[in-house]
Amino acid sequence: MPTAEKEALVQEVADRLKGVKGMYLADFTGMTVEKVSALRAKCRASGVQYKVIKNTLLKRAVHTHGMTQLDEFLEGPTALAYSLESEVEPARVLIEFANANEKPIVKAGLIGDRFYNADEVKQLALLPPRDVLLAQVLGTISAPLTNFLGAVNALLASPAQLAGALEEKKGS
Repeated sequence: MPTAEKEALVQEVADRLKGVKGMYLADFTGMTVEKVSALRAKCRASGVQYKVIKNTLLKRAVHTHGMTQLDEFLEGPTALAYSLESEVEPARVLIEFANANEKPIVKAGLIGDRFYNADEVKQLALLPPRDVLLAQVLGTISAPLTNFLGAVNALLASPAQLAGALEEKKGS
């Protein structure tokens, strides 16, 4: 590939990585074309971009954003999975696919400036989706308030129930 094309590709990848929330590297060695196609389809369905690019070009693209943490993992066949919407979804897709098919092997990940090794990426993939986490936080916050309101209602209803029971007893 001529140098001008390489520079254009580096610039294109660098532009795509501008708004990335989560970015992960995976080794796809030994995967058949059918498995890679299935992984790409699963990525598309989840809003994850999956791209295979030469390591030297990817290294130059991520260096434009000051990301040097991934340099040691840019060896051998490397695929880049990233998302503009979710920090964890690319990790979840890669790990779920790897669990079902034994490949690809996740090398590392990057969320913002925070680097994650392969084991940490596996832990990230186990996190529930963002909506579920927000619902859990909301439930945790609202549970004490709900219990408090229930207790207040019981206290306010108690005199009325006593008056009703007293009236009923007098009536019989």
